[in-house]
Amino acid sequence: MDKGVTLTFVNWLLAFLPILVLLSTILLFKWGAPKSGAISWFVAIVIGIFAFGADSRLLALANSKGLSLSLYVLLIIWGAVFLYNLVDRIGAIKVIGDTMTKVTEDRLLQCLLMSWCFASFMQGIAGFGVPVAVVAPIMVFMGFQPAVAAATCLVGHSWSITFGSMGSSYYTIQLVTKIPGAVIGPWMAILFVVPIVATGFAVAHIYGGMPAVRRGAPAILITSAVMAFMSWFINILGASQLATLIPAILGCGTMAMLSRTAWYRADSGASPAAQEKKPAAMSFHLAFVPYYILIALSVLSQIKDIASVFAPFTWGLNYPAVHTAAGFAVKAETMYSRINLLSHPAPLLVAAALCGYAVFRATDKWVPGAAAKALKNTFSQCVPTSIGIITMVMMALIMNDTGMTTVLAQGMAKGTGVLFPVFSPLIGVLGSFLTGSNTNSNVMFGALQVETARVLGISTVIMAAVQSVGGSVGCSIAPSKVLIGTATVGLDGRESEVMNRTIPYCLIISLLVGLNAWLFAYVIFRNLP
Repeated sequence: MDKGVTLTFVNWLLAFLPILVLLSTILLFKWGAPKSGAISWFVAIVIGIFAFGADSRLLALANSKGLSLSLYVLLIIWGAVFLYNLVDRIGAIKVIGDTMTKVTEDRLLQCLLMSWCFASFMQGIAGFGVPVAVVAPIMVFMGFQPAVAAATCLVGHSWSITFGSMGSSYYTIQLVTKIPGAVIGPWMAILFVVPIVATGFAVAHIYGGMPAVRRGAPAILITSAVMAFMSWFINILGASQLATLIPAILGCGTMAMLSRTAWYRADSGASPAAQEKKPAAMSFHLAFVPYYILIALSVLSQIKDIASVFAPFTWGLNYPAVHTAAGFAVKAETMYSRINLLSHPAPLLVAAALCGYAVFRATDKWVPGAAAKALKNTFSQCVPTSIGIITMVMMALIMNDTGMTTVLAQGMAKGTGVLFPVFSPLIGVLGSFLTGSNTNSNVMFGALQVETARVLGISTVIMAAVQSVGGSVGCSIAPSKVLIGTATVGLDGRESEVMNRTIPYCLIISLLVGLNAWLFAYVIFRNLP
């Protein structure tokens, strides 16, 4: 294990200070993301130099990594926002919203269908913030408040991230822990039962408080049972990369069928879009063409033979190994935050926009000047968000490469003892909060979770699975993901309105996962390796 600074209470507090500054400035002082990110980044630099032994070379490399990782995220945001604005300018978003309201005019079921099931379906294919960027603005058109749309999408699809993106995070936890997928996959699916149910109830509560929770309980429990069972069953079959995609599709179908039962058949208040009875200018399938294309391209990108053709078209930077004065070693990186022409969501989003343009032109639905107007709107929406993401991600990389993040995780592990399984999901949450990625969280903390489990004499399989479950849930509060949501629903500079809604649910769900993990590790499955 890397040496780094000695774990003391003071060092732990210093390591936590940049995060504290970030959260307090956003949530308490209501600062916008650019200002909060900049001050937190500066605090991380000062602490890195004076308390963790960082020098100018290490900080320069960490900031460069932060810019590289920011580019990866920003390309997705700009691509997704541009695609949405383009589709919106020709009236297709209105058609999509109208059609979704026809599935059910029950507002609660609309919210659950879109933010819990459909967003998870999008995660199964694309991931990397695309579900929030695509679904949240459609929900705003359907009549949901912008903050509610962003928050429900962030929380609602957080159960789906580990097995989403065709299983990228799932494969990463295998690599860092050396636990075969056939072993860890089914257990991870079992541990995801709690988040699947909890995210459904969380969405209902965000939408309408306890009355919505009580009224939505039948639909949430039945749909959860379908999605949880299918996620486990697909893992048993060895197709874990589909353990979000297929359950989410079935979840959408289940929700649609339940909308026609006696529980929800009565209209409980149609959305403004549903109240308009004018015939649509185009069909739903035509309006949804760019997203059909995005889905098809995302699926094709996972085919090995096709991916191998595009493999050379990859960009990334190489970074040397460095170490702090305190002895914390940072490994060399090859093709860091690589961007591939086929597998990265941004080129697929642009290709979907271009193909959509061709289809709309061919069907006489194109509106002259739509592309220029969409680009102008995208620029005004995304510039503030981009500044915030760059500074926050650079802060996270400084914390990681100076050893601050490791000290935080070690302190949590040491301070909890036999209660470690209860709090271990928070380590996964921490990784996702800092990097905006469950995959990166698994890379950072997967081995630490396994080593701690060995010291405590509990199942390494359970704790490795809990790491990824926590990382998945933690994406609901990651600033980079929150900024995607606020950028696409018109809440630039008002990130606190969304984070105030998502943080309590993330912490509660993580605690429930931890309690479940403790029961598994110490009571129910004590003999599991």
